[in-house]
Amino acid sequence: MLKKTLLLLILLTIPLQVNSQTLSYKDTLEEAVNNSFDLKMSAIDIDISQAQLKTARSEWYPTLNLQFNSEHNEDLANGKSSIAYAGNTVITPYTQYRNMLYMTLSYNILDFGITGKKVHIAKQEVEQKKISHNLQLKDLKLKVLDLYTKALQYNNEIIIKSQVLSVYENMFKNKERLFKAGTSDKITIMDEAVKIARAMNDIENSKLELQKILQDLSSYTRQKYDINDLVVKNIDEEDEHSDEIIYVNYSDIIESRAEKNEFNLSFDAYSSLESEYYNIEIDKKKAELSILKRQLLPAFRLYAGYSLYGQDPNRYYASVQDVGQRSFIVGISSTYMLFDGFKNRSGREKTSLEIQKLQLEKEKKLFDLQKEYEKTYLTYETYNSELSIKTELLNNVKDKSNALDRMNKSGLTDQNELLSVKADLLMQEYELEKNIININSKLEELKIMARQDI
Repeated sequence: MLKKTLLLLILLTIPLQVNSQTLSYKDTLEEAVNNSFDLKMSAIDIDISQAQLKTARSEWYPTLNLQFNSEHNEDLANGKSSIAYAGNTVITPYTQYRNMLYMTLSYNILDFGITGKKVHIAKQEVEQKKISHNLQLKDLKLKVLDLYTKALQYNNEIIIKSQVLSVYENMFKNKERLFKAGTSDKITIMDEAVKIARAMNDIENSKLELQKILQDLSSYTRQKYDINDLVVKNIDEEDEHSDEIIYVNYSDIIESRAEKNEFNLSFDAYSSLESEYYNIEIDKKKAELSILKRQLLPAFRLYAGYSLYGQDPNRYYASVQDVGQRSFIVGISSTYMLFDGFKNRSGREKTSLEIQKLQLEKEKKLFDLQKEYEKTYLTYETYNSELSIKTELLNNVKDKSNALDRMNKSGLTDQNELLSVKADLLMQEYELEKNIININSKLEELKIMARQDI
């Protein structure tokens, strides 16, 4: 009984293992893409434009209409009136039942390519909607990348500063023992207390910023995140997450030369999605201008009609039985606008000016896009340049830490000096890790802009 009681107490005192929430860049991006309302609406816009294309193509087919009339005409003049006409209306003096079945066929013989231009515009609209969808996807990727980079940096900052806080607490305890032994003054203890307070304040500020970033990220992924139980993988990390934040071997840190050889980061704004979008928009406007010009030419249309008619002065069913063939017509109609009050001319002038404006907008957009890419590339190069400097500085701090460790073992230096250097080493490792994160982030951004991330 005693053994069972002891076993139960041991089980109750063992802390429960809580599964941490692991966050990876690719999974986060996939969740954001799958849950994006804008992308879903954009996909529906593509389907809408494809339906509009079918509508435009329908003008190439003939139209066939069937009309049926069944009426009763009552003569109110007692046979004293005669047939009268008022415009297209015929007034008959007969009391009778009348039935008519009329079928008409109409086909556009020649419109000088106006229908073809409308179909072309509809096709370009479909392609433009697809490009718009890809542009929205690109913007979403850049937003998620920015938020994920910040979340990764703040998460690592919290972990590193928590380790630094632990070092400061050990230094405080050492100073406290020295004070009690009478070999240290109270000012040094207060200095260590101030360091602890600042470190704790920095950690809380980082947690607050991380919480804000995760809330923004949640608006894209529609997932909930807990900063107290979160593991954030590096942007380029594929394997299982390790508890180590810092790379073990700094000689294997990202080299810009290797990354440049692996990916073609050359960028031509005139081959971008934005350029394709404007090219299609300009092409559509040119097609509209061509339609306006062709509307000045006459259009020819074939029409045909076949009618059946029946009547009876007294009985409705007799009038139905009397229905028979009465007429068949076929002809060609042509419409030519002699004067429209300069409406077509003003429309052509307006469309021409819109084409010029679109060309200027395209040049401005591509110029800004090229400058944005060059700025991002320059930032990437700057981070790569800083990497070697920070690596050298980290090695110097490591050498100093090793030297102080040997001196501490020989009794030539105190424990607090060694702890102070270890705190500096942790912060320097964090700065190097932050630099690596920035390199990975900018590299991914360049790949997205250059369409090399697919």
